[in-house]
Amino acid sequence: MQSLSAAPANPSAGAHSNVDIHIGFTDAGAHVKDLTVALPPGLVGNPTATPLCSLDQLQSDSCPSASQVGTVTTGVTAHLLGLLPVPLTVNGSLYNVEPAAGEPARFGIVLRPTGSDPLPLLQKIEQTSDVQLRKSDFGLNTVLTSIPREAHAAGQALTIPIDITSIDIHLNGTVGGKGFMRNPTSCGTKTTKFTADSYANPNQKITGQASFTSTNCASLPFSPTFTADVGSRGHTQPVTSPPVTTKILQDEGEAGLQNAQVLLPQILNPDITALSNPCTVARFHSNASACPAQSIVGSASAISPFLSAPETGPVVIVAGARPADLPRLGVDLHGPLALQLFGSFVFLQAGVGQEFNGLPDIPISSFALHFKSGGLLINGGNLCQPPKPIFPVTFTGWNGATRTSKVSATVHGCS
Repeated sequence: MQSLSAAPANPSAGAHSNVDIHIGFTDAGAHVKDLTVALPPGLVGNPTATPLCSLDQLQSDSCPSASQVGTVTTGVTAHLLGLLPVPLTVNGSLYNVEPAAGEPARFGIVLRPTGSDPLPLLQKIEQTSDVQLRKSDFGLNTVLTSIPREAHAAGQALTIPIDITSIDIHLNGTVGGKGFMRNPTSCGTKTTKFTADSYANPNQKITGQASFTSTNCASLPFSPTFTADVGSRGHTQPVTSPPVTTKILQDEGEAGLQNAQVLLPQILNPDITALSNPCTVARFHSNASACPAQSIVGSASAISPFLSAPETGPVVIVAGARPADLPRLGVDLHGPLALQLFGSFVFLQAGVGQEFNGLPDIPISSFALHFKSGGLLINGGNLCQPPKPIFPVTFTGWNGATRTSKVSATVHGCS
């Protein structure tokens, strides 16, 4: 690969900017087979911004125009009669396509060689591109597999070998007045990584990368809010185990939440016995719902304007990464994405609580944790007596901003 580039037209953090990607191939005759474009964390598209094109519509080149999110231009050398090389530039459209189960999104590509419409001398080429979430850093991979190395002409009567010499992808920052692509909300160097193999050497991976610098983090707002609900009828007195629900709320357009620290009110204490039977790391990763019942202490939900449905799942006490480590809080979210988060117990002079670090730089409008009664927490006093329980919270955005506050909980079950 050569002459690699991947950058938004506007590098400002959080901007809805057009993004352009260029990939050149040094040995086009080896025929690129599979290509993965690993976008930097935070550079994401919003699959809910447009209507979706079905697979049938893609294959018949009848996707709704409103589902188009960009363009693709491919440099090709066609070998007519297997000998005569003819350089061509093939233009096409990029669509927002219905994803398969477990996929956050999927792209569809229709390439239209000259003469394919309305006179079908050369056949159109339709291709889908999977979108995958990386567990390592919560960035997105766009994956093309089995890239065509032949084109058809005169119906299916002629097969013409082709060498792909370059691919240019243009992703729209906005579509129909709605934001589609969104830049990372952190500043600094952002690197896109490319991996390809070929039909000639399918087991040999060729890699490359391209970077841009994200800027203007200070101009990006960051003002998350926090709410807490504590107690229920019969679970407000000392030594009872109350339900607790906490929520972090953000407006669209804010910097992403990188770190969240929530300390418990002095009247609430973790139940040490709840930490004595943690789920194993292996079981949590494979099937968190099958963890021991005593280790499942609640549930979680996350709502994102970039996801078509909420993310939901259990909250689990999970063994530490090493035998000597304290147990952790594991959150196993499922929905359009499969996402697992780990929080650490913190013991500070200001109190005891939980801290989540390195959260995904994905727009989140609500992140809620619900701890069930009889689970993780114990009352150290009467919740119905003043003062109200106070949760000290500290939030850090991907733009570097920090917000701290002390939030009074709403107490339930007192009358």
